[in-house]
Amino acid sequence: MRERLSMDKDWLFHLGDIAIPAQNSHKAVYGNAKAGGLTGAASVEWNDNEWETVNLPHDWSYRQPFDREGGVPDFGYKPRGIGWYRKKFKLSPSDNGKQLLLEFDGIATHATVYLNGSILERSFCGYTSFVVDITDRVFYGDRPNLLVVKADASVSEGWWYEGAGIYRHVWLTKKNALSIAHRGVWVNPVKLDGESWLTNVETTITNEREEEARFELLSRVVRADGEVVAEEISAGVAKAGEAIVLKQELPLVSPLLWDVDSPHLYRLESILLEDDERCDGANTSFGYRTITICPDKGFYLNGRRLKIKGTCNHQDHAGIGVALPDHVHEYRILRLKQMGSNAYRCAHHNPAPELLDACDRLGMLVMDENRNFDSSPEGLRQVENMVTRDRNHPSVVFYSLYNEEPLQGTPIGRNMFKRMKEAVLRLDNTRPILGAMNGGVMEDEGTVDVMDIAGFNYMHGGYDRFHEKHPGQPMIGSETVSAFATRGNYISDTGLQFFDSFDREKANWGNTARESWQAINTRDFMMGTFVWTGFDYRGEPTPYEWPSVSTHFGILDTCGFPKDSYYLYQAFWLDEPVVHIAGGWNWPGKEGELVTVMAHTNCEEVALYVNGELRYRENVDIYEQRQWEILYEPGTLRLEGYRNGKLVGVDEKITPGAPCSLRVEASKPALLGDGRDAVVVNVYAIDAEGRFVETANSLVAFSIEGSGVILGAGNGNPNSQEPDHLQERRLFNGCLQLIVGSNAGSDTITLTLQGEGLQAVAHAIPVESVEEPPYVPSVHERYINNWLLTQDIALQRPDPNVEIHPTDMNSWEKVDVSFGPQQMLQGAEGYVIYRSSIALTERERSSNPYLYFHAVSGDSEIYVDGKLLAKQASPWPMTVEVSLDGVELGEETVLSVLVGIKPDMYKPGINGAVSMGLRQG
Repeated sequence: MRERLSMDKDWLFHLGDIAIPAQNSHKAVYGNAKAGGLTGAASVEWNDNEWETVNLPHDWSYRQPFDREGGVPDFGYKPRGIGWYRKKFKLSPSDNGKQLLLEFDGIATHATVYLNGSILERSFCGYTSFVVDITDRVFYGDRPNLLVVKADASVSEGWWYEGAGIYRHVWLTKKNALSIAHRGVWVNPVKLDGESWLTNVETTITNEREEEARFELLSRVVRADGEVVAEEISAGVAKAGEAIVLKQELPLVSPLLWDVDSPHLYRLESILLEDDERCDGANTSFGYRTITICPDKGFYLNGRRLKIKGTCNHQDHAGIGVALPDHVHEYRILRLKQMGSNAYRCAHHNPAPELLDACDRLGMLVMDENRNFDSSPEGLRQVENMVTRDRNHPSVVFYSLYNEEPLQGTPIGRNMFKRMKEAVLRLDNTRPILGAMNGGVMEDEGTVDVMDIAGFNYMHGGYDRFHEKHPGQPMIGSETVSAFATRGNYISDTGLQFFDSFDREKANWGNTARESWQAINTRDFMMGTFVWTGFDYRGEPTPYEWPSVSTHFGILDTCGFPKDSYYLYQAFWLDEPVVHIAGGWNWPGKEGELVTVMAHTNCEEVALYVNGELRYRENVDIYEQRQWEILYEPGTLRLEGYRNGKLVGVDEKITPGAPCSLRVEASKPALLGDGRDAVVVNVYAIDAEGRFVETANSLVAFSIEGSGVILGAGNGNPNSQEPDHLQERRLFNGCLQLIVGSNAGSDTITLTLQGEGLQAVAHAIPVESVEEPPYVPSVHERYINNWLLTQDIALQRPDPNVEIHPTDMNSWEKVDVSFGPQQMLQGAEGYVIYRSSIALTERERSSNPYLYFHAVSGDSEIYVDGKLLAKQASPWPMTVEVSLDGVELGEETVLSVLVGIKPDMYKPGINGAVSMGLRQG
């Protein structure tokens, strides 16, 4: 049956490229040209004992120090470069005959994947998930497999912080030779008349056998409560090596609809039967919903007009770079939902699969965006990967094929777009396709009129002109605003590179939030907006450079702490009353001075009180809001909101005392002790009365006990160069965040935090005892496998240390001893020699090394650098351990094994893996 196992645990990692010494001998050149013969870090023999052990997801870039002189502002001044990963793992003999697939969710940036000394795949996009079939190239049983990934992040695809390394999950899928293909199920529900639906299912069945296979496919639609609400069974025949597609139609009446407010999900159970026995199965999450676009009225979901209230976002998060645990994706989507957002643009690349899962569960519409505008075979493959991976997600409602391309208004761009669009439509014709344009929209021979939707990046002064020219073309603000703000800051300061929070600072190409939303919301033909950006992100520190290392665009900072604009968008996007004071009320030494205060509200009228005294009561235009300059006096600032003359909401800011302690809030009540879960821990400075102190910037040290680990820390300061991975971090304007990951176990986690001048705080996080998800364990032995064997069986005892001429490829044969005995030795009599070599580091030579032969049969003599170290005579395979302690070993240690064989011996010779171990101390 099908198994999907995590490959995330216990990789060995080396930062930097690995120079392979030039090997000009015929032997080296000849061997490197053969399958499985690669040398260097991709080879089994490469010494990785000094490498670091890491778990995935892994981003090495964010842990590097900031580099002001050599770093790139767009990348947040973080070095990238090249890194190598190695994982050795074993497969059971029972896996022989199954199809084995490796799935990489994302590697930054260009990647080369090796298995057992051969190149398997090259990836040219850091955001594309890809799958490699390893069935033909694996070992079973005692011999481990070596998976190696070279991640070349010295190349870039974007102009923002992209991270570096295997920053998303890796999976191993084992399935039968007759099975459902990877990404082989597409569920496409179609609404008929009334409440009737047809669940169209296309299932691809692959037959990797050498003979024809007959089968049945049972497909079931299962509701969230487990009830089967529709099913169909179909028969099929697949020839040897053939993939066939079965189409099924499962009718259903009145399904629960997937919607942004009630995201009901269903599961399609696909069961493959052969001779009435289950031989494979797959579960596919999907939803019933309709989407319609109208050039006059915009976007409709399930027949209901819905204004798109979206944000654009990159994928990094404070403290952890782009290596986000699954829960952090959900945390970020929840923050946006609470703001009133209903849509998420994946800017400018395919997201992690877990983000789309979170959008499905939580009810967030998605614009799924392709990274590279490219109609070459490689570019089309990237587009196809996006579609086949994501088309079952009900949250995905748009495909965007590019962002701001110089060719967007040209005939060449038009031809490219059409070819890419055709590639999408061959796989999925249910979603509108667009590009995000920052120009060229008025060109007749450009891309815009071959799009289903015209995507406008900024250019809001051109909405009406374009609509007049193309009245039948739907339009969306694919990227808008680009306003600047610094969380908790209320005075712009170019020296400090901070912005105020009153929605008046913006990029020269952008608009304020109020200007942009008014332009969108007052035009029915504009289906909505995607604001740049939901979250601040590392890199592209516009308009400044050093010391800024992150952007100032976000509605939330890099941690997800809301800026004041968060409440302005709540006022725009939520129906319930919103009343928020934008402005600080803690200004020591400024008593009697004028300070700015602003209302963020969707109420018709507001009243502003200072220490109980009414200062203003005024009507509010939602697109303008209200702003006052008032004399500061410590105490209570109170804002009341009224609808129809009735008080419906209140916000207060009370001048706090000095910070004396910390308040700790976790994003969920408990952590799963599965070694994969995570929790976001937000920390706030408070005074003696428990009031938030937004001016606190103390250094806080933290430690952890129990079944957890601190993955990183951040504070949302766009100008901070503090390391993300140390056990201390400053508060920024009163806030700090820790990302805590789980270890396998159930011991309660205790976080201890101690700030300068603040009372120490211990915060407990319960850990639920659960089984670890199934994973592929790593093997950490060092294996010796570059063995040569004499072609001829000598009748007389030869010199076991005879030299091999460098060009001799014929009297010696390269053999893989892990596959078992050489058949040519069965029933023979005489002598053979095995020869190999191994390079040892100084640490290995001083750590009591030993050789371990898993199976040797015959009269064996084992030599190391010409010295006889062990002898064993056995007519059947036995283990042999050879201590190297006290042996003077060179940098290149030569191993020779002389084996005397006789006709009656069982499996003569070396017929099992050979490894080297270390006895520390």
